[in-house]
Amino acid sequence: MSILKDELHRLVEALPEKKNASAKRLLEVLLVSKDSADEVWIEFLAKAPMDDEPLHDDDLAAIAEAENDIIMGRVKTLGQVKKELGL
Repeated sequence: MSILKDELHRLVEALPEKKNASAKRLLEVLLVSKDSADEVWIEFLAKAPMDDEPLHDDDLAAIAEAENDIIMGRVKTLGQVKKELGL
C-alpha cells in the first residue's frame, strides 16, 4: 500500500463516529466524479445537510462585528489577501 493510502486509512480511523457519513459521501463523490476538484467540492457542499444549530451569543457578536467592519470599510479584496499570504 502506498504512503498516501496509509495516511488516508489513518485519517479514516481517526474520524469521530458522527463524521463517518459525511466522509463516506465525500469519498463516493470523489470516486464517481470526473469533474475538477472545485466542482467536486461544490457538489459535496450542495448535498451536505443544512446546519440547523442555533446561533449563540458569541456567534451573533462575531457576525455583528463583521457587518460593522464592512460598513466601516475595513475589508480587503481577494487579491490583497492572496498577496499578503504570498499566494
